[in-house]
Amino acid sequence: MDVHVPHEPINTWRDFALHLVVVTIGLLIALSLEALVERIHQRHLLHTAETNLRVELQNNHDLLAGDEQQLDRTEAELHHDVALLIARKSNPALADTLDSSWHWDSMEDSAWNTARDSGALALMPYDTTQAWSGIYGQQGAVNDQSRVYILDMYRAAAPTKGRTFAELSPAELDQMIAGTQQAIVDLDLLRDLCKSLDVIYQHTGNL
Repeated sequence: MDVHVPHEPINTWRDFALHLVVVTIGLLIALSLEALVERIHQRHLLHTAETNLRVELQNNHDLLAGDEQQLDRTEAELHHDVALLIARKSNPALADTLDSSWHWDSMEDSAWNTARDSGALALMPYDTTQAWSGIYGQQGAVNDQSRVYILDMYRAAAPTKGRTFAELSPAELDQMIAGTQQAIVDLDLLRDLCKSLDVIYQHTGNL
């Protein structure tokens, strides 16, 4: 913002007062326009952030529904594997294969990160920001626990890496049984976290 000196000399107090009034009005107009532009920018930033957050929330809700269904299938497979491993210890000639497999779609947080980094969160009411923070905090807990559960799956299957089922020793079978049971425990915790997140999703209609 620039303030220019008058083009003509100021000879009287009346000229000075007139020039001061003109400058003051010009400054007020310039500041008002600047504030208006900033307000429009903030409203656009806030609207974009809220839209992106709602879209991401709906996408994550859909992902969660699929994940929960997969957890149910995987748990049934893990229980079958435990029974098979126990039976294999009693009957080494038993010919069968393990069924367990995993599939997981993590919850996304790009809209949240963008809203935080762009300053849009600071434009929201405090209660709204806290609500979004709670949602993404719970999503983070779910994603963290999913990594624990997936790691369990790989650890439980480690003795079969590059080997046939028939080559496993009784000690390795015990290792797989314990690992598979741990995977079931961590899967149950993951499912409980998912249920809590699902409840949170269902109570976000007013955001």
